[in-house]
Amino acid sequence: MASKADILVDLRASVAAIERGEAVDDAFRKSARPRAASSAADDGGSVPCADRGSGKSADAPFPEVAAGGDDDGKDADSAFRKILRWVSVRERSSAYVRDRLARDDFPVSAIEEALERAVRVHAVDDRRYGDALIRMKLAAGKGLRDVEAELGALGIDPTTLEAWQEHDAHGRDAEVARAVALLQRRPPRAKRAREAAFRKLVGQGFSTDVAASASRQWSEGLSSPNDVF
Repeated sequence: MASKADILVDLRASVAAIERGEAVDDAFRKSARPRAASSAADDGGSVPCADRGSGKSADAPFPEVAAGGDDDGKDADSAFRKILRWVSVRERSSAYVRDRLARDDFPVSAIEEALERAVRVHAVDDRRYGDALIRMKLAAGKGLRDVEAELGALGIDPTTLEAWQEHDAHGRDAEVARAVALLQRRPPRAKRAREAAFRKLVGQGFSTDVAASASRQWSEGLSSPNDVF
């Protein structure tokens, strides 16, 4: 898989091609470098998303991509330029792109053509987005229940993604420990501490099974219920 940085270099060439009036795919083929099938893992783990959050970068890697061209029209080229600007800042899912372009009043035909281009040149890649989303949630100390649902809606089995597999290899005990750590950092402020802890963990994306175990361990570790006040 090509790295995000490599893809963005190619995207910059694609934007320039659009502005020169060339065919996007031809320009991309001219700019693309040979890539080994077993290339290093995507560096997108540190790239923000949604869509990716922890470690957000406010600046696009290539300001000229962010500047883009004239988007007054509602054709596929204008939609494609918008996509390139969005993904130059952070990973975006195909669902986000469709919804955002629709809200910007692009016709369905233009949306689908632009998105198909973006997928073809790997500007939009739901699997890469999924990996980034998982890493962002884990870095924030949160659970993955909501991620699982979102990726399922994109037609992706999260257990097939590298980030998920790396995390899952640590086992259930490590997930419970992460949940306990969250409670220790941000303890619930309630009289019924264990129940409040369970609700907090579920709200932070942990499974009910993990939340139950972690809230029990955390509450048993309190010297007094008043410690949560």
